[in-house]
Amino acid sequence: MPPGVNIATIFMLLVILVAIGLIWLHHARALRGRITPQRPLPALDALRAALGRAAETGQAVHLSPGASVLGASSGVRSAATELVAGLLLAEQAAAQAARNGTPILVSSGDVVAHLALRGGIRQAFQQAGQAQDFEPARVQLLTHHDELAYVTGVTTLYGRQPLEASAMLGGFGQEFMLVGEDGAQRGIPQVVGTTSTTGLPLMLLTTPATLIGEEIYASEAYLAPSGPAQARLLTQDVLRTAVIVLLIGGLVYSLIQPYLGLPPLPGL
Repeated sequence: MPPGVNIATIFMLLVILVAIGLIWLHHARALRGRITPQRPLPALDALRAALGRAAETGQAVHLSPGASVLGASSGVRSAATELVAGLLLAEQAAAQAARNGTPILVSSGDVVAHLALRGGIRQAFQQAGQAQDFEPARVQLLTHHDELAYVTGVTTLYGRQPLEASAMLGGFGQEFMLVGEDGAQRGIPQVVGTTSTTGLPLMLLTTPATLIGEEIYASEAYLAPSGPAQARLLTQDVLRTAVIVLLIGGLVYSLIQPYLGLPPLPGL
């Protein structure tokens, strides 16, 4: 190895190239309809049904990525990946709502998330050919970096107008009990999901339509038409499987290495 060459950097570049190649491969497979059938997620079936009913009843569907933030902030939980999953789900649900003529109401508790939602949902309406139906006032910023204040604002939305359903996917914690219980008492079907160990039990108590753990990262692919979303999901599955195999292989190697006199692996 030439001096000055970082093995870790080369490894990361190889991983990135492999990931890009897998995305291209799976994208081509998805466009040809040659993708593995996805296991059912009843929570997302409930969301699709609510978007269809709302087109007939005229009642809005509430969409929310929660009040988590992209970066660290004092007193506020940072859950960037969950927030991104919630943003992607909201955009896909908005695209379906635009095609169906379904009214939506979108809320968030972070300025950056709010701006991302406005841009993403506007683009979803434009791509559906319904740009004239996009109403910026339907994308609301309820608070900024205050989780308790945010869920209090959502309960206010629940009481202000009748909703066909509410889909909340993101970094929710103990504060979810306030909005979850309020929605259950009002009879609002709620589709929720998080990876938080504090928020997930409260979600399961208030609604059966709950996405558990890593299921939230697959939600976009379940709602989106065949294409990039499915390619990303399949690539994530392949990379996750590869990591699991490497971890198991490293563990087995570390167990047999002393007995067979094999060289130790770096980091083990």
